[in-house]
Amino acid sequence: MRQLSLRNSSMEIPDEYVIKERLNSVMVPFLLLAESLQIGTLNVKQLEKLVSSYFDRDMLLIPLQDNEWLVLAKHELIEDEEDGRDIGDENEDTEEDLLTAFALGLYELVASEWVGSFHISVTLPLNPLHGLAQTVAQLREAIHLGRLFQVTEHIHLPGELRLESLLYRIPEEERQRFVESADHHSHLFGDEETVTTLETFFKMDCNVSETAKQLYIHRNTLLYRLDKIKQDTQLDVRRFEDAVLMRLTLLLYKVTKS
Repeated sequence: MRQLSLRNSSMEIPDEYVIKERLNSVMVPFLLLAESLQIGTLNVKQLEKLVSSYFDRDMLLIPLQDNEWLVLAKHELIEDEEDGRDIGDENEDTEEDLLTAFALGLYELVASEWVGSFHISVTLPLNPLHGLAQTVAQLREAIHLGRLFQVTEHIHLPGELRLESLLYRIPEEERQRFVESADHHSHLFGDEETVTTLETFFKMDCNVSETAKQLYIHRNTLLYRLDKIKQDTQLDVRRFEDAVLMRLTLLLYKVTKS
């Protein structure tokens, strides 16, 4: 916490810290944030017992700020899952997929135990002796950006928010100027159906058929919506350049209005 406050994310854990002996191995970092709780504050011992039972192995639960905890799980968590996969499986999950699955399981466990709103960020395994503060900063930023840009989601990976992170670093005046230049489209971004359609379309890599399936609508209904967006904005999101411009505008509109 001291290194984070000093923005010194490269310092190693001092030798006099006894816990350093438990950090000399590759571990998977999860950051758990309780955004709102009916009971006020979670009991650390209860949370540690619950999380330990979930990972079924030695782990560390480190309280940071109020209702914010860093979980360090053994890297074997992922290795065991990878070893159990069939060789040659065409649908083989990536390491990020496995991390997301474990984070989702942890979220569901905690959310079922306590009434409240929770967010979890997770990133690739690391050696905690080096750059732990920097990793915590990345995980915190992922949750912050996720709450801005992924309002319906609770699991946030830094690697999936690179564009959002870049846009967030643009000076506020520049962001505002860009959004104002597209202000005549702002009524579209205030329409939940339109925003959901666009976000799903981009998530499905601009694939019309897959987007229609994801939205549970007929393909022609989706095409009608996209044509309506084109009519209102002069941007055809089925074209790469127009899709990029629309996505940037939508993201900047979100962060500016927030």
